[in-house]
Amino acid sequence: MPHSTPFDQFAHATHKGWFSAAGFLLRLGLGVLFVYSAWSKLSVPAWSAAAYLAHATGPFAVWFQSLAGNPVVDVLNLYGQLLIGLALVFGFFVRPASFFGVILMVLYYLSNFATNIEHGLIDEHVMYALVFFVLLSGGFGHVWGLDGVVGRQPSLQSRKWTRWLFG
Repeated sequence: MPHSTPFDQFAHATHKGWFSAAGFLLRLGLGVLFVYSAWSKLSVPAWSAAAYLAHATGPFAVWFQSLAGNPVVDVLNLYGQLLIGLALVFGFFVRPASFFGVILMVLYYLSNFATNIEHGLIDEHVMYALVFFVLLSGGFGHVWGLDGVVGRQPSLQSRKWTRWLFG
């Protein structure tokens, strides 16, 4: 009798068409959300995260407050959101984008900790991080995305690192 893993049980019980469509819509929706967030920052002249960081709360408040006004932090935040969003929308580099999405959501959660836990430990940042973790774990860029196109290239299929990048 072959050994059945939890993933085997999940795969057997999953409707592949619906799951693919749901994964695509989840990836696309989160991508559009991040592109819009970045665009709203880009459309404000001289946007900065300084005011947000200056009012940081929680166990790492001093560290976050020390980052206020740092132009590198502003660029990383703004273009990080944009690149994560575009990667998800186009389904290209979904795994690396999801990895950095998890990190960004953890940083957002910790930077405004007191407000984020007012209604319990789970807030939207935790939920977004969990969605990014799901996208990180699967090959969601292969469902109507460029990761599938690039990942099928014979020259890239034999390299382990490209299998991770284009999952």
